[in-house]
Amino acid sequence: MKIPASVWTQLKQTAGEENVLADEVSLSLYSYDCSLSRTRPDAVINVVRAQDVAPLLKILYRHHIPFVPRASATNHAGSCTALNGGVILNLAGLNKILQINTRQGYAVAEPGTITGDLQDRLAPLGFFYAPDPASERVSTLGGNLAQNASGARCMKYGGTIDHVLGTEVVLPDGRELYLDRSQGGPDFIGLLAGSEGTLGVITKLKVKILPAAKHIKTFLVTFPSLAASVQTVSDLAAQGIIPRCVEAMDQVTTRAVEEFAHAGYPLDAQALLILELDGTPAQIAAQEKALESICLQNGAQKFIPAKTEAERQKLWFGRRAAYAAMARLAPNVMVGDGTVPRSELPRALAKVRKILDDNHIFASLLFHAGDGNFHPQIVFDERNKPETVRVTRALKEILQACVDCGGTVSGEHGVGVEKRAVMAYQYDKPTLDLFARIKQAADPQDLANPLKLIPVDYAEKARVAPALSAQEAPLARALQQGPCVIVGANTRQKTKASNRVCSLGLNRILEIDKTNYTATVQAGVSLRKLAEALAQENVFCLLPRKDEGTLGGAFASGCVPDFYPHVLGLEALLPDGSRVRYGGKLMKNAAGYHLTRLFAGSQGTLGLVTQLTFKIFAQPVPAAARKPFAPAEGNALWRAIKQQVDPHGHLPPVPGETHE
Repeated sequence: MKIPASVWTQLKQTAGEENVLADEVSLSLYSYDCSLSRTRPDAVINVVRAQDVAPLLKILYRHHIPFVPRASATNHAGSCTALNGGVILNLAGLNKILQINTRQGYAVAEPGTITGDLQDRLAPLGFFYAPDPASERVSTLGGNLAQNASGARCMKYGGTIDHVLGTEVVLPDGRELYLDRSQGGPDFIGLLAGSEGTLGVITKLKVKILPAAKHIKTFLVTFPSLAASVQTVSDLAAQGIIPRCVEAMDQVTTRAVEEFAHAGYPLDAQALLILELDGTPAQIAAQEKALESICLQNGAQKFIPAKTEAERQKLWFGRRAAYAAMARLAPNVMVGDGTVPRSELPRALAKVRKILDDNHIFASLLFHAGDGNFHPQIVFDERNKPETVRVTRALKEILQACVDCGGTVSGEHGVGVEKRAVMAYQYDKPTLDLFARIKQAADPQDLANPLKLIPVDYAEKARVAPALSAQEAPLARALQQGPCVIVGANTRQKTKASNRVCSLGLNRILEIDKTNYTATVQAGVSLRKLAEALAQENVFCLLPRKDEGTLGGAFASGCVPDFYPHVLGLEALLPDGSRVRYGGKLMKNAAGYHLTRLFAGSQGTLGLVTQLTFKIFAQPVPAAARKPFAPAEGNALWRAIKQQVDPHGHLPPVPGETHE
């Protein structure tokens, strides 16, 4: 698109003339990321002051000019390419660590801060930042949140979504918001995580930091087959063992890494696991014994503990070098990012291997195995068009196989443009419609990183939505008729309204899965009944055990926010009577907007939660504190989403909102 001369002048006045670039070299350098996508922007703006972002977006909004925020552009999904031309906002210069507070356990930094640089600053203080993407030496904090990156420690500590306490974000029209989880209401930081710059521009982050573990022990375990190593991971999960890290590699990966990084990996093993424990010496000793036993039961050939910190770091250096090692073998590497329930890893692996063999493709396989997240790394030469077509087709088939195994097309790399089409294979039309409404609410002109995430013309391609159950149908009709108030046991709102839509009829515990350590429960189940059922199975969850309310009420009221990160899947009825379905038995899902976080704390303003899937544990966990119920303070984003989801006002208004 052509940018008018008057706009060039305004942009230069705001950002500084030297920071607004349109020369051929700059446009070429910012025309790609780590994917195959190649698109040319019309301008590049190097943002060197965070306070410039809002006025820059206001200029672009007034003139309907699209923009793409980016920094290191290490993603593998085409998330940082300018499909509609327009402006690249280069945020790499916003790289200051503004504050580190070890007493209260947080750091404040700009979005272009390199993740590894923060780790380096924290280490001498005896602290660390838990998210650890393999690209931490080049990827940024803002990019990690935009993609919801995680890494090897995700199994125990969670991904970026779980470690951002607050963020400053500029909406596409230039309005500035500060999002903080203490504000109540929907978890908008969680919604922002994985949104890939399609909802706004992150300008500052407040992240949680943790005391570094005093005792860590790392093990290298070799296996006669990749299937045996993956089965070991499933068996670990089934026994409720949660290591700090569990990484798996096949022989192709280990040989490439060893030639490149000399990490000390055995070349004769068909597969290996890197397992890591932290805790007290007694805890580590007990878990080491259980780990070794499970590994040996699955045919492990060697179980080798790292004897020194140098040996431990060498093992991890090799794992982080896996992508670079494969990149030496061919001009291009296409990286997959499917995730399945941990119990489905063996079946998914067999499907993936068959797809690769059928297409005569050379690839390595490595896994964040503790999360069910695996990365096929396919080497090829994109100048060979038939080969590129074959590789692209195979990766699509791999992602579809993940969905067929109850999984997702992305665990941490995002969707961008390269996985956009296959989103229709994962989600049904009502769920994709809700994604589109969220985007429309935040960005009505579709200027923020346009044409990403949501499939084009998905209505006919989307997965078929199952019919509503006999329990759900009357609730859907009541929502359609509106206006109404959503309640469970009504122990929190204590409303006397006569037009209540009640979830108490949704009172079934559908599954307690001790293989994946998840429970799937309808929203009207009381917390007392849930606690009794879990106790009978000798498993535990974070929810209060003696609360009179329901599961749905605890989740949607905002009274138990510590439960939000434990919720993996959700079904909900919207005011128009449609049902949306998101997630499942997945430890992580970076495909689409996090609907679990949107409905968390939404207080009945967006729809009726009907079912949740959440984590359970083999060992007792402290019960989350129950906060008193109070209407949360509304914000511009909540109100905009409410208007899109409930344009006729069938549900109560956002707190602080008034009807016109």
